[in-house]
Amino acid sequence: MGTLVISKKENNQYKYTYNNRKGNVIFTSNSYLSKAHCLSEINVIKRNFSIIKFIHYRTPAGKLFFKVNVNDHILGVSRKFTTPLLMEKGVNDLKNNFVNSEVLDFTEDVFSNFPEDVFSTNNI
Repeated sequence: MGTLVISKKENNQYKYTYNNRKGNVIFTSNSYLSKAHCLSEINVIKRNFSIIKFIHYRTPAGKLFFKVNVNDHILGVSRKFTTPLLMEKGVNDLKNNFVNSEVLDFTEDVFSNFPEDVFSTNNI
């Protein structure tokens, strides 16, 4: 079972990644201005997963990656793979588990409300 992780980047934009069951990032979306845009795109992809196209590319260094395309719109890119077999495993994992994957929201800073002395080493 894979997971979709929504996170906030340093430039205050949001992105989501699809991680396989081992936690490896397979696919990273484009950047968006709001978390709601990420959630709506995830829902659109899940509903229309049958029309998604995976376009394969090769870097000049020989690494392989793919882009996810829906109606001639690129939704994001995969990580770089070293062999065709690894890339095919990544694509198959995305195809088999994306629709059933759960969405995790890591956009909130849950540690910002703790006092500084909680994290000091003197309390241990």
